[in-house]
Amino acid sequence: MEENNLTMADLMAEVDKSMARIYRGQVLEATVILVQEKGVSVNIGSQKDGFIPWEEMSFEEVDKTVVKEGDKFNVVVVKIDDEEVIVSKRKAEVQETLNEVQKAFENKETFTVHIKEVVKGGVVTPFKGLRGFIPGSQISHTYVEDLNAYVGKDVEVEIIEFDPKAKKLVLSAKRLSAEKAKAAKAAKLATLVLGEKVSGTVTKLMPYGAFVDLGGVEGLVHNNELSWTHIKHPSDVVKEGDKIDVIISAVDAETGKIALSHKDMTVDPWILETANLEKDQVVEATITRFANFGAFAKISEHVEGLIHISQISEKRINKAEEVLELGQVVKAKIVNLDKEAKKIGLTLKDVDAKVNEDMAQYMQAEDEKVTIGDVLN
Repeated sequence: MEENNLTMADLMAEVDKSMARIYRGQVLEATVILVQEKGVSVNIGSQKDGFIPWEEMSFEEVDKTVVKEGDKFNVVVVKIDDEEVIVSKRKAEVQETLNEVQKAFENKETFTVHIKEVVKGGVVTPFKGLRGFIPGSQISHTYVEDLNAYVGKDVEVEIIEFDPKAKKLVLSAKRLSAEKAKAAKAAKLATLVLGEKVSGTVTKLMPYGAFVDLGGVEGLVHNNELSWTHIKHPSDVVKEGDKIDVIISAVDAETGKIALSHKDMTVDPWILETANLEKDQVVEATITRFANFGAFAKISEHVEGLIHISQISEKRINKAEEVLELGQVVKAKIVNLDKEAKKIGLTLKDVDAKVNEDMAQYMQAEDEKVTIGDVLN
């Protein structure tokens, strides 16, 4: 009977008691009751329904077609007045994200982010509603000249600094990048075979040689392995960006160092140009330089011989310059030919006697096709 005597005011008072009181910043569970053009109406267990503007639905772009009645999720109360209660699903997601990030930071977890833009000192990436910052020095284990190359790319990172109150999130890809590079290098080194011919790109020139990228690993071609002839600088043979073929000379799996040879891709010109030379043969040579012990004479483009000071003149001399001049062309006899050591000894003595002997041989030759050139050479 008492229940039948309740007035409408009494009923409303009872309803008010059953409805939870809400306040700004409170996290509530919401149920979608109506999808509208400007947003979503939700039941939040209060006298008034909550309303979520579309821009407050998520920190990511929302597909309005997938939101339906009955969907449940947490929201944060943003505004309370006589007309409406504005709530935000996005802010609730951010709070959940802060908790997730704190856990990831403590557990040293790694994850992948998408680089959005370059800012002063580094790049930024959105991460579940937070603004993640990656310093330029932390984007890779190697120096990056242009950070714009990373915009639009996915990068695996870890958290190195996190302040939940300020929502400051600093990320780094440096350690992970170094580990990946190390693993990739080890895998590549395992595929290299000594003596194998491979192609690469010249990446850097140093006074002592050229570095060549073989596809994930770099090898060094020392100056004496760039050319059969003496060079002062690798730029005498190659330049950065050149595509060249090289031979794998040595691989150190522990240090990761790779020694390469470029000259072995060609035939040694010294061997070619001395193929027809023999001991006691008289050749024409050009004086190229002097030393305390004699003079060097060029026999062909890549072949040089030594005329010891004792083999320059029948008379005793103190210096080769007393008898010879740079650029002077002389007839010399080969007294020593060591093709393995690539050394040739020459003499200017008894050359005339040798020529006279060869001339006599020519005069007595029965084969009319034999020329004086054949005899002297």
